[in-house]
Amino acid sequence: MYARTEEARRDLFQDIAAQMWKAWPNFRRDSKVSTWMYRIALNVAISGLRRPALPTETLTEEQHRLPAPESEFPEQVALLYAALDRLSRVEKSLALLLLEDYSYEEMAQITGLSADHLRVRMFRIREKLRTIIHQQRNTL
Repeated sequence: MYARTEEARRDLFQDIAAQMWKAWPNFRRDSKVSTWMYRIALNVAISGLRRPALPTETLTEEQHRLPAPESEFPEQVALLYAALDRLSRVEKSLALLLLEDYSYEEMAQITGLSADHLRVRMFRIREKLRTIIHQQRNTL
């Protein structure tokens, strides 16, 4: 969700791996390694630790869209992708954590937010996604 092209995904992966390598000596083992890794990956993706992109050709609106999802329900997944793309970076990251079946407690460890705060935020994000998807369906 944070890298649109294969090259950008590779660059982001390298940035995340480098940040994990630097942070490993400070890992306190008070959470699962996967939770620690996800937190670093999320922080790198959101904070823009990546080096500034080199100037390239201007991309069209269509080229900025997410790749077409492959699914048993391609239309519904496409609507979800389009709705997720309209969320803020923080909202998107929380929605993705929930879609990946992280519990609120695990999400709290990753984000540093309280589980109760996350429940409220996720309720609002779900409502926002419903509204966006409803608007998208009405415009089709």
